[in-house]
Parts: sequence; structure tokens; C-alpha cells
Amino acid sequence: MDGVLHLLEQYPGPAAFGLLVLCGLGLPPWSEEIVILGSGYFVAHGHLEYQTALLWCWCGILAGDSVIYLLGKTLGERVYRWPLLRRHLGRKQRARFNRRFTLDGTKAIFAARFIPGFRMVAYFVAGNLGMRYWKFLFLDSLGAFLTVPISVFVGWYFAENLEEARHFLRTWDLPLALAGLALLAFLFWRTGWKRRNRLRTLLRLRSRRRRESPSAPDDSRADE
Repeated sequence: MDGVLHLLEQYPGPAAFGLLVLCGLGLPPWSEEIVILGSGYFVAHGHLEYQTALLWCWCGILAGDSVIYLLGKTLGERVYRWPLLRRHLGRKQRARFNRRFTLDGTKAIFAARFIPGFRMVAYFVAGNLGMRYWKFLFLDSLGAFLTVPISVFVGWYFAENLEEARHFLRTWDLPLALAGLALLAFLFWRTGWKRRNRLRTLLRLRSRRRRESPSAPDDSRADE
């Protein structure tokens, strides 16, 4: 963790972006969690604005995940020859995983954001099986939207004890993210409910005005 904090101290925003891209590729020995908590640490010490930290972290996560998706899309079946995937996905497991992904791909990509060991495989398969990039990006963005603000805040709040922050996230990350998803769904429902009520009010006013307006003259009687 000290090495990550040293890099973030030199270039807080760009370093977070670069480190998170590498995390997405599964290359470094550190995790996304450490980088995002470290960004919160430097927010607490005034080296970075909270909104700026969110932007750098969010973009870094999406960039790294997009590389994995694009590798799965462009390399096709060859990705399964890679040691990482060959170790986790044999032929039988791959067939079972692909069938499941075909049925529940949307849920799998969203859930992958909260399951580190499953994340890279899911993103490879999403590209390999032809999930549309805009759909993949939306689901990944939604997951990042629910986790990054919480993680940066926790890093800020526990700035003097990042190990305690890591323990807190491991315990509460998924429940907090689900609570955030529930809140987001409620806000969407509330917005739609208000718009429907507004539309009903406008339709009632329009109907009332039509009933109250004077009738047009009868042309047949005028001709007589």
C-alpha cells in the first residue's frame, strides 16, 4: 500500500487513473480498493478534490474494464488460451458459464463489479459473446457509480487508518452498493411518478377546457 500511496502523492489524479487501468488488466499486486481508498486519503489531506477524485477513479475503472471487453471481442476464442482464463475456465466450465451468461448476461456484468475474482472473466466473456459495448459500458458505469463514491468517502473518513477502511469496505461494500441501487431506483420511480401526475393534470385541464368552451355554430342551420 505504501508504494501506491507514494505514486498517488506525486500525481494524485493521473496516477489513480493509470493504476486502476492496470488493476482492470489484472497486472499489479494491488487492488482497485487500495487505489480508490488512497484517493480518498489524499482528498482528506487536501491534495485532491472529492469530485476530481471520483472522476479520475471512475474513468480509470471504465478504461481498464473496456480493454478487457475489447480483448474478448477482438481475440475471440483465443482468449481462453491465456493462462489466467485457462486456469479458471476449462471446456466444461466455459460451456456452462457461456450458457448462464447468455441467459443472465445483464445481471452478470452488473454483479461482476462487486466480485473481484469474477470480474475479469465476466468482461472477457461479455466481449467474446458479442454483448453490445454501450450496454456493457452502461452496466459497468452503474456499478462504478454505486461503489466509487462510497470507497472514496470511506478513504477520506478513515484517512488515518486505511487498513480499517479496507476492513469496512469488505464488510459493507455490497450492502451499501445495493442500498445505493435501491435509492437510485426510487429516484427514477419518483421522477416518473411526478411526470405521470403532471401529464394527467394537463390532460384533465385540456378536457375541462374543451367541455367549457362554447360550441361551434351549426352550419346547417345557418344555411337555412
